[in-house]
Amino acid sequence: MSTEKETQASTELDVYEQTRISLEALVRELCDALDEADVEAYKKKGYEMIGHYYKKPVHTGELTLTLAAVLEDILHKLEMTQQGDQVTMVRGSYSIMKMDEE
Repeated sequence: MSTEKETQASTELDVYEQTRISLEALVRELCDALDEADVEAYKKKGYEMIGHYYKKPVHTGELTLTLAAVLEDILHKLEMTQQGDQVTMVRGSYSIMKMDEE
């Protein structure tokens, strides 16, 4: 659902800008799916989690790599659970993702 301007500009953007635009779209989609109007509470919770874990200033590159690696893993597992009716759980080195049993 990118606009023509975003599509044209994406060829000129670096990977950080492209990712930010994609994450904005993901946040909008998640807000719709979770029936949330505002992400500020989630953003605050995320920063509190980061502060609780690191307990001291952390290098921006290290923090970005950590969050990007985890997000990529979560999205990959989510994609795997949606690939077929037979997959109900995806187990990784650090986590398990299950489909909701509705």
